[in-house]
Amino acid sequence: MSRTSTALPVVLAVAGLALVGCGDSPQAGRAAAQVTATATTNVRTTSHSETPPTTPATTPAVTPADTAAEVAATTPAPTTTSAERPAPAPEPAPEPVAPVKTEVEVAEAEVFNLTNAERTANGCPALGVDERLDQAARGHSADMAAQNYFDHKSKDGRTFVDRIRAAGHPAPGAENIAAGQRTPKSVVKGWMESPGHRANILNCKLKTLGVGMARGGSYGVYWTQAFGW
Repeated sequence: MSRTSTALPVVLAVAGLALVGCGDSPQAGRAAAQVTATATTNVRTTSHSETPPTTPATTPAVTPADTAAEVAATTPAPTTTSAERPAPAPEPAPEPVAPVKTEVEVAEAEVFNLTNAERTANGCPALGVDERLDQAARGHSADMAAQNYFDHKSKDGRTFVDRIRAAGHPAPGAENIAAGQRTPKSVVKGWMESPGHRANILNCKLKTLGVGMARGGSYGVYWTQAFGW
């Protein structure tokens, strides 16, 4: 959708999901328009998008009158110094232990992998991981859960473009959000069954993805996908 396009509200009833989608070209700035649909269940999804760094030692002398026995009696027995003892073998270094992922981190990773599986199946290159997008996505899901709202616009008025840029990513691309879905499979399935969300997931020009999940609020669980160019 170009900067000059007009937002047209459209009401869709899609398998009990409430959906919102929006798209723009990257050259046209970061304007956002919405297509909305609502349903009566408590499961929702919505999408937004934008298109396109020393002294020598002296040896004791032995006189000729000394006998071997006398020499032996006066010569101290050799001792083993600590320098002559073999050094103990070093203990093997402990095997590195992989950090244990939390339930939320496991769910976020599954959403990421399922999204790339859909892209691969539809001829798009896989999206790369970007920690800045993860930060933006997790922050928005946590904010929605904590303040009990469901919207692309934060309570403080920020858009997804603002949140992604604040996380340090210079090229925000798109955002999908959802609420109420209990598993990664169900949320990706819901997005793929909505034209606006599907368009974001299958936009082959998008390059990176961050995923955020948070529990709380009236829906119980909130999901965010943040895409970057």
